[in-house]
Amino acid sequence: MKNIINITELLKGMCIIGLYYLLSNVYAIPFTFFINDNNRGYLTLIYSFLLALTFFLIYIKDIIKNIKNFKKDYFKIGLNYWLKGLFIMVSSSLVLNFFNLGISNNEAANRALINMYPIPEIISGIIIAPVLEELVFRRSLKKFTTNIHLYAFTTGIIFGLIHVISSLSNPINILFLIPYSAMGIAFGYAYFKTDNILTTMSIHSFHNTLTLIALFLLGGI
Repeated sequence: MKNIINITELLKGMCIIGLYYLLSNVYAIPFTFFINDNNRGYLTLIYSFLLALTFFLIYIKDIIKNIKNFKKDYFKIGLNYWLKGLFIMVSSSLVLNFFNLGISNNEAANRALINMYPIPEIISGIIIAPVLEELVFRRSLKKFTTNIHLYAFTTGIIFGLIHVISSLSNPINILFLIPYSAMGIAFGYAYFKTDNILTTMSIHSFHNTLTLIALFLLGGI
């Protein structure tokens, strides 16, 4: 496995993810003195923007390079993987609903926030979250392996875990790891295939946009 896994790069990636969680708490401190029910949405948006900006600056050279090298075919490649991930995501969600498991706690919390603070949450979901999450959970681990399958599944499962484990109130809820990881794995394949983080940022934003539209149209929020 020593030829497949680069331990140094793996540790660097895990440090970036650790830094993300550390800064998430540190950056939130100043806002706690001013936040209330009226401004919570917009202050959270500013906080999220600062967090995304930090990691944007960390990878600024790579991002500039990716912007210059981005090709139209990359979005098509990303869209192809997204469709496969979407199929697994929807299928697994339907199975979970069949057993009356409803939606994950993370999804329920997000819907509540969108209902209370629609504009800030829409901006965050469509612009900030795709940039931040793709840099932290995709770009940070890009060089830890030369195996596309290992990369996609590792980053996809990590991506799924951070959406599920933080609001895990019941052990059975771990099953929601399947739909979340499905999309994360799809993003992993798309990024590895194109070697361009704009591929997954754009597809991630596209996915979140369609999800929000569907929620509004179907009355999910």
